[in-house]
Amino acid sequence: MRARARRRGPRTAGPSLSGLLAGVAVLVLAIALLFQHSTLTEVGRFVLFTGLGIALPGFALWRLIGSYGRNLVEDFAAGFAVGTAAQIVVYLASASIGLQAWSWVWVPVVLVISFADSDVRARVWRRVDHPIRPVQAWLLAAATAVVVLVVDRRGPGQFLPAYTDPLRSYPDLAFQQALAASAKYDVPISTLWLGGEPMKYHSFYHQATAATAWATRIDLTDLIHSLTWLPLFLAGCGLVFALTTRFTPTAESGATWAGPLAVLIAGLGGAVQPLADVGLGGISTAVAAYLSPTQNLGVLIALALCLVVVDLLRSDRPRSRWVLLVLLALVAAGAKSTILPLLGFGFGFAFVHLAMARRSTRTALIGGVLSFAIFLAALVAIFGGSTWGTEVKPFQTFVQLAPYPMLVAEPHAQLLSAATTLLSWGLAASGLLFLGRPRCSGRTGRDPATVFLVGFAVAGLLGTLLTTQSGISQLYFLRTAFPVVAVLACVGLANLVGRLGDRRGVVLVGAAGLLGLVALGFARVESADLRGIKGPWLWAAAALGVVAVVVAVAWKALRRPGSILVAFLAGAVAASMIGAALVPLQAFGSDKASDLVFARPGRGGATAAEAGAAMWLRRNSRPGDLVATNAHCIIQRDGMCDSRHFWIAALSERPVLIEGWSYSNQANRIALTTDANPSLIPYWNREELAANDMAFTTPTTVAIERLRKAGVRWLYADNQAGKVSPALRNYVRLRHATLDATIYELR
Repeated sequence: MRARARRRGPRTAGPSLSGLLAGVAVLVLAIALLFQHSTLTEVGRFVLFTGLGIALPGFALWRLIGSYGRNLVEDFAAGFAVGTAAQIVVYLASASIGLQAWSWVWVPVVLVISFADSDVRARVWRRVDHPIRPVQAWLLAAATAVVVLVVDRRGPGQFLPAYTDPLRSYPDLAFQQALAASAKYDVPISTLWLGGEPMKYHSFYHQATAATAWATRIDLTDLIHSLTWLPLFLAGCGLVFALTTRFTPTAESGATWAGPLAVLIAGLGGAVQPLADVGLGGISTAVAAYLSPTQNLGVLIALALCLVVVDLLRSDRPRSRWVLLVLLALVAAGAKSTILPLLGFGFGFAFVHLAMARRSTRTALIGGVLSFAIFLAALVAIFGGSTWGTEVKPFQTFVQLAPYPMLVAEPHAQLLSAATTLLSWGLAASGLLFLGRPRCSGRTGRDPATVFLVGFAVAGLLGTLLTTQSGISQLYFLRTAFPVVAVLACVGLANLVGRLGDRRGVVLVGAAGLLGLVALGFARVESADLRGIKGPWLWAAAALGVVAVVVAVAWKALRRPGSILVAFLAGAVAASMIGAALVPLQAFGSDKASDLVFARPGRGGATAAEAGAAMWLRRNSRPGDLVATNAHCIIQRDGMCDSRHFWIAALSERPVLIEGWSYSNQANRIALTTDANPSLIPYWNREELAANDMAFTTPTTVAIERLRKAGVRWLYADNQAGKVSPALRNYVRLRHATLDATIYELR
């Protein structure tokens, strides 16, 4: 072991001071954003735990097990993914025996070993092999900063402070918080807002958040609404960069810009948007980074998996990297249900390619079998055999997406919607057309790692096109795959620009991108009053064509090498891919435009008084105490009830007999069989609901006794949800009262 450690020992290469300063600049920006919505002590505890309790031990495991040390961006981003995965596994084990509060003890063990053993120390704390160049570091810092600022503007910037304004909320965040509250005490998690019935869901984000809450003593509201999204997203950006550099080695191609551009495209690209009032699908990572924490974690784990698989397919040495693959795949099973099907499909593509090329298929076969086995085990153990409303309905997606309603009066409306959407997505990833036949480390034939990523991306598209879910949730297949699509598109663009034979191709890409943003913005304004889709698309096509011509002519006028046709194609592709980020970038100054991509606040939140009463209940009750409430609907009118009411369970961290009933396994089963919206279906046990509400509207000894027999200990009477009888205090003990809510304890 000593001999191996010496052979892999310190190199002369090391990161430059300028490159390190770029990384420090991003960290300073991140901490400044955290301070906007959290206190000094909360940010301090969170940063310390995230850095010392997750990233640093994960960094050590990544380097020790995988023998990695390429550059610091990759090592810390992948290390954060590995550290998060390890924390989840340890938390699940410790919570199963009631030791949740001690789930952090693995951290000092890893760190002590990494410093105490000389062989381990030599492998973990050695210098990097391929340090990032200063220009590349600053380009990456700039791209990451832009994407993060957009997410912050359209996330915390418009939804915080949480639970203060009932007209500015997002119910799904309360849902995520309720699950995290269950994860603090329950193994497996339960549906707190519906009596604590078992919950079959990808819940590993909630276990990770619960572990952080136990270690830092930070409130779940602050963790979910203000803090946890940022390190997950930053690490995801780092892995997009790392994956891109696997296919565009700077020393050979000179494509210093490819990795940073992939971060920008993955974060904000995805769809060219020529229509002024209709969005053509939000599939970039920024869309769900804040409002879907499970997707944020899922993208991180998926990218870390792709990175390991790429290296294994190119060389299965060292075989210890299989340990990382197994760990990440196990966590992927419960992080986001879309990951393993995409992973298995990618291995399938690689297997077929290697078999046709008569090369060893061992790695692809083992990886595919492993993915399939873990997916089947997760389907039974984590999801209980439930598909959560997923149905196979080919191309139903194009009926659910925004273009269809504006085209419904046209003949072949679904076909037009499909053509519009696919054209939008295709232009935004047009670099894929120029992937060519990349070589792999001197071997002949197409790189199996590239084929794997293509399979991963194709699976994401097929999952979106061939299945359907309520709320267009099938888009999460493509959203999970899109960072890989962005990587491949930027690699293709780098290949195309490389044909010019000029290392200053970055100037062409940058100029075409900026002009593309301006031109598409001008086209959107000029076509805003046109009806239908033909006029706006013609304006967009003309804008992109003009940019490509201008860039190509200028390139040759400056006597740069290469074909004018190649320069034209490179300009068109760069303008399309970077121009696709136009509408998300408008988030800085135009809510109207960015609302086409990002979610906007809605009704259904809590007032400050209602939230305060729920938090009082948490402080003055015991875990497991059952609560009854009269609040069930975030919106109720004309006999319709939107039952996404989760915030009492989320804030009190206590099971509620019947709060809302959306997003429960029973609600999804009913919605699947009746083809109804799961958020709007009536409660399936009308008598039980009526008996619950009777205790608040017309209390009697019998009504209160019925709740007591059901195990209810507390009553949360919400004055905003409906009339509460003054006689209620005659049967129960008044414990806490505000203008909006009153809390009673059963005698």
